[in-house]
Amino acid sequence: MRVSVLGAAALAAFVGLAAAPAMAAAPAECPVSSADLKKALIKADEADSTGLNNHYWAVVVDRTGVICAVAYSGDGADSQWLLSRQIAAAKAFTANGLSLDSAPISSAMLYPWVQGSPSGGNPLFGLAFGNPLDAATIYDGGFAKFGTDKDPMLGKRLGGTITFGGGLGLYSGKSAIGGLGLSGDTACADHSTAWRTRLRLKLAPSEGSDTLTFDNVNGHPHCPNDSGTQGVTQ
Repeated sequence: MRVSVLGAAALAAFVGLAAAPAMAAAPAECPVSSADLKKALIKADEADSTGLNNHYWAVVVDRTGVICAVAYSGDGADSQWLLSRQIAAAKAFTANGLSLDSAPISSAMLYPWVQGSPSGGNPLFGLAFGNPLDAATIYDGGFAKFGTDKDPMLGKRLGGTITFGGGLGLYSGKSAIGGLGLSGDTACADHSTAWRTRLRLKLAPSEGSDTLTFDNVNGHPHCPNDSGTQGVTQ
């Protein structure tokens, strides 16, 4: 992990992006359409061999943190955990908000930095509590709209911080252009399937590394059935 990227300036900018949660914003160019996101997500889900064999929610934010694409991989909106829709949104916001050009940061990389310890905590202990997700807007609108082109999250900046696997920055070469969040299975399976989805979308960074490091003390903890996890540094 590039510790300097997680310094005070980067974190202040990240929190500032969500200073007015759920505000409507003129979106920047979305890195991917909802249709293309859904196609890539379904293929990545079908190839997944890890975790609990669940389906997924996927959310993409543009570079300004505005949600611009939402999809799910199951047959309907309730074919995957409903709670994972908002978790995926927060993962996308987290990865985008902490990734810089040539310096991607995945939500999985944050895990060891936010854990408490007998000495009073790690450098980013409490990070998630300073940037709450706007749940009221997440649940706005009719259920039938969830995961469609009329999803009430679209066009909104909802904030949220997640510090386990499933959030990745999106890139055009070296340039950060948004964030991808996946949720619906174990944190390791979420990271693995997000990794595969990003590759299918051809939006992985050309420089920098945002792999998950398995280490139950100084990295991301192991998950059930994680031997096939992609995007991992052992």
